[in-house]
Amino acid sequence: MNPLIVPAYAKINLHLHITGRRDDGYHMLDSLVAFADLHDTLNLHSSSAPYQLNTRPALDCATENNLVTRATHLIAHHFNLEPHLHIDLEKNIPTGAGLGGGSADAAATLLALRDFWKLDAPDSLLEKFASELGSDIVACLQGKPVVMRDTGNLLHAAPDFPTLHGILVNPQTPCPTQTVYKNYAASKQKFSSDVAFPNHFETIQSFCDFLNHHTQNDLTDAAIFINPHIRGVLDALTNLSDALLVRMSGSGSTCFALFETEDTTLRNSQILETLYPEWWVKPVVIKG
Repeated sequence: MNPLIVPAYAKINLHLHITGRRDDGYHMLDSLVAFADLHDTLNLHSSSAPYQLNTRPALDCATENNLVTRATHLIAHHFNLEPHLHIDLEKNIPTGAGLGGGSADAAATLLALRDFWKLDAPDSLLEKFASELGSDIVACLQGKPVVMRDTGNLLHAAPDFPTLHGILVNPQTPCPTQTVYKNYAASKQKFSSDVAFPNHFETIQSFCDFLNHHTQNDLTDAAIFINPHIRGVLDALTNLSDALLVRMSGSGSTCFALFETEDTTLRNSQILETLYPEWWVKPVVIKG
């Protein structure tokens, strides 16, 4: 069987509202997510040897806890298959950075294995597997903008918006998701509402104006409390000329700024790289 190479695209939360909390402690959310051209790459090879995952660079998490491994074993168990398979995972999305790298990898694995093993697995079955693995993996299966609600597994159609140009910035300091949510819960912040989007945005400016006036990321203050470097990143992005929207993605610590054009994005990216060489800075294109 020929190797199969698939991308796993970074997820960006363009807004994130916490709309409630269930009795079991899980938070309810409302979030418009889109996908950047930044991606990890999975290379699947059949093998006579047992399953093996190789990552580059090497990841700290144990192989059996990696979402790629969990997704592989979940789908193999369902179809009663022995996963004689090697997966090489090239990581370009920072880990634990609010960009859904692990979730994207898991979603890409489910989609890839359906093709690689030629499985009769409808989208609904992959979505069931994804929901068992994590709260935002169902969204990552879509590969296009969606609105996530409930605990992240209930999807709604996203509004149409133009292709976006942005800069992702990570201070390369951690911001653990569970800790951020615990800090948010302790703050007893008032819950937000779901956002009622228009069906269509004609321009990047009108889209960013709407997001600035009607949305936010409710986890920002909780994340800054855990990782004060995030405040410095947000301030630096806000001070850039022509930034239309500045925000933290997910639970941090990656933040982003959106711009009208690619040229403006690249120019400001170079400024940040010069001023803050210790940060991870990445210009991206985000498809509407």
